[in-house]
Amino acid sequence: MKVQNLGCSGGLAEGLFTTSFLLDEHTLLDGGTGVGRLSLAQMNQIETVLLTHAHMDHIAGVAMMLASLSEHPDKPLILAAPKEVLEAVKTHILNWVIWPDFSKIPNEQTPIIEYLELVPMQAVEVNGYQVMPIPLTHTVPSYAYRISKGECAFCFFGDTGPTELVWQTLNQQSVSDIFIELSYSHESDELAAISKHYTSDTLADDLIKLEEPSKVHIMHLKPGAEAQIIAEFSERSKSLPHRFDLCSETETFTI
Repeated sequence: MKVQNLGCSGGLAEGLFTTSFLLDEHTLLDGGTGVGRLSLAQMNQIETVLLTHAHMDHIAGVAMMLASLSEHPDKPLILAAPKEVLEAVKTHILNWVIWPDFSKIPNEQTPIIEYLELVPMQAVEVNGYQVMPIPLTHTVPSYAYRISKGECAFCFFGDTGPTELVWQTLNQQSVSDIFIELSYSHESDELAAISKHYTSDTLADDLIKLEEPSKVHIMHLKPGAEAQIIAEFSERSKSLPHRFDLCSETETFTI
């Protein structure tokens, strides 16, 4: 499996794009502004978008992408997520007010998109992968996806603060790689607690719960605070057995 980082910033600024990763050629993991790095031909190859949650920095790019897709595709683009995530997108974004309802364009018989409701903690086949949504702890329903193909497996996190179930699950079904958020330095611990994001301290504390060593790819840092966050986390994580790196936009990972 090849995972290409299209965008991994926790905010928007010059040269920074928000969360979206391309899995091989036909699957998007989240749809932030990083989607804009894709060519039109690449967009038209996407078959499924797995959404971790419905916050704007994770869906704005895919919403815009829908207007670029052919009005008469061979088959609709699938937006896949647990029920609460899809309902938020339907109710608040693709509602004919903020943006058109592409499940009815050009008509209900041949729509540009269809929805696929996933069940938390149940694995299902999506584009040839086994995909399982695992609930996280955020201000809105947010999920990590354990994704596997054959013997290869990784976990892609949506936004979260300190959490439990995902670590219990990964200790039972291990993965080689983890893509996970780290939004704030410890100086912003009050804001992180309110918004339910990780700080350098709380992420290090949670990674202690992961029993098998993994490659941990850090993403979603707040613009302007990257150097401080990474310096803090590097110090806090010295005793952990995992290997760490900072996700670099346009980087491709082989799982």
